[in-house]
Amino acid sequence: MQWTVDQVNAIVQGGLWPKTAIFITWDDWGSWWDHVNPPDVEKWTDGTQFRYGSRVGCLVLSPYAKAGYISLLLHSHVSLVKFCEDTFGLTTLNARDAASDGMTDCFDFTQKPLAPPPANPR
Repeated sequence: MQWTVDQVNAIVQGGLWPKTAIFITWDDWGSWWDHVNPPDVEKWTDGTQFRYGSRVGCLVLSPYAKAGYISLLLHSHVSLVKFCEDTFGLTTLNARDAASDGMTDCFDFTQKPLAPPPANPR
């Protein structure tokens, strides 16, 4: 946790906050039981279902992130790739990121920019 706080602080202290979007996520469900079954999203070439795994959190920090917002949309780690593709005008890598959302529901680019997070959150 402290390592992540240090990275965010370095971005803020380095003056990059006004033009930054930070996604804090993890790739492990942490062995917690989840009462929601992962959805079937597509089929493998042999016809078996490809499913998402257990849900993991994602925190969005940005001057344009919606404050206190909880997204109810189905995002995946591929959504982060799509965000970068959309933001920087890059072509998609494959069908999966082409079909993904770019987590744009988490942002309001017309709002007054938010202040950076505190250096020592408690």
